[in-house]
Amino acid sequence: MKIARAPSTNRLSLTTQYTIAICLLTTVGMLVLTGYLLRNQILQNDKAVNEYGQVLVKQMAIATAQPLRFDDEEKLHQVMTSYINEYRVSGAAIFSTDNERIAALGTLPTPENIRVESAYYEIPVKADKRDWFNSYYLIHLHPIQNGQTKSGYAVLVLSHELMTKAFKQQLAIMVALAVVIMLIVTLGAFQLGRRLSDPIKHLVNATNDIREGRIDHIPDRRNDEIGALIDAINTMSQGLIRKTELESMLNKFLTEDVASKVMDHLDPVHMAGEHVDATVLFADIVGFTSISETITPEDVQELLNEYYGYFNACARFYFGTIDKYIGDCVMIVFGAPKYDANHEYHAVACAILMQKLVRSLNQKRAKEGLYPIELRIGINSGKMLAGLVGSKERMEYTVVGDAVNLASRLCNEAESEQIIIEESLYDKIHPNHPITVEAYKQIRVRGKQEEVSIYSVRDVDVPYQVVMDDLIKDILAGEF
Repeated sequence: MKIARAPSTNRLSLTTQYTIAICLLTTVGMLVLTGYLLRNQILQNDKAVNEYGQVLVKQMAIATAQPLRFDDEEKLHQVMTSYINEYRVSGAAIFSTDNERIAALGTLPTPENIRVESAYYEIPVKADKRDWFNSYYLIHLHPIQNGQTKSGYAVLVLSHELMTKAFKQQLAIMVALAVVIMLIVTLGAFQLGRRLSDPIKHLVNATNDIREGRIDHIPDRRNDEIGALIDAINTMSQGLIRKTELESMLNKFLTEDVASKVMDHLDPVHMAGEHVDATVLFADIVGFTSISETITPEDVQELLNEYYGYFNACARFYFGTIDKYIGDCVMIVFGAPKYDANHEYHAVACAILMQKLVRSLNQKRAKEGLYPIELRIGINSGKMLAGLVGSKERMEYTVVGDAVNLASRLCNEAESEQIIIEESLYDKIHPNHPITVEAYKQIRVRGKQEEVSIYSVRDVDVPYQVVMDDLIKDILAGEF
């Protein structure tokens, strides 16, 4: 079963994501709306300024017609002065039909810049290129009529900067309001993000509590999508609890590695098992039938449990797995279900440790006036099948094959306190891990047509003997 990986802690929180998303949408919307309104406002403002100038210049043309007719320059200056003072006009002038300046006040275009064919045009103040914030002059012209005769032109000069001053102030206010609105939207988006993400955060914390075993379900009840998710998680949690209880129960009957392997192989596709290269150890208590006849069943149980505990400690130290207990016999597998590159040597070293441990126990038993316990051990290595074996109603994880059968036969052939291995196993171990063996011989084993060459193992190399002696002390002291 694959377990989903926990999300990275470097990712943005949901609150931050919601806030950013809402702010981005709001900002884009406000920019589009502001741009649209600003463009319309500029066009409307320019139109109003143009109409304002046209009205003023027309009024001035009417007001200066009589003084121009009678060459009353003083009256002309009075009229132009009143327009400059009262109507925010930058300049005023009267030109003849030949573009000659008759009267002028304020800022004015040169005669060559007078375009009598245009009623309105613009002249930049600082540059030829105009944009929204450049200063430029608006030139308005209107013919001065005396009856049906055109006697000249009235010219008004309006400063765009002066005429749009109020508009720029409004624009500044709009920008300030936009900034304030964005701040309000950001705070609102943050609060909304928290309201949306807090239930999810609570759900994440609750699932972590379930994973750590602090709670077994989420008590919250909601009538929305999150509530449906809580119900689904609670259902899943009950399944996980059942699985954990099953694993805990299996660990009482099987080693941890075997229990994990069984859980992983619940899928029918994997029921066929897998071929492995492993080593099997069979250890049998010699004369156990006679011993059991002299003691009570309770004492038999106590004796077996005590020695099985010791054997399990020896197996764990050398990465072995207790496959099963068969009466007074124990079967230990090395290299399966957990891979072990040195399973051959570990099996032999475990057997030597078991024999030495039993001898140390016998010394203690002799002082207590108890009968000795002796072991015989057979070991073999080779190809075997590891997997679930049994019926549909009851199965167990084990290894099977000819190599396993031979290990059992060698155990039966062994004598008291003897460890028997097959010749090929000795050849695999000896080059890298020197061991002391004796009594090379060939024997005929039941189920085999040809004789089998065997060795009797006595001990490991000297440095490893010291390690084993210290380990026996720890096992007897209950520290392993």
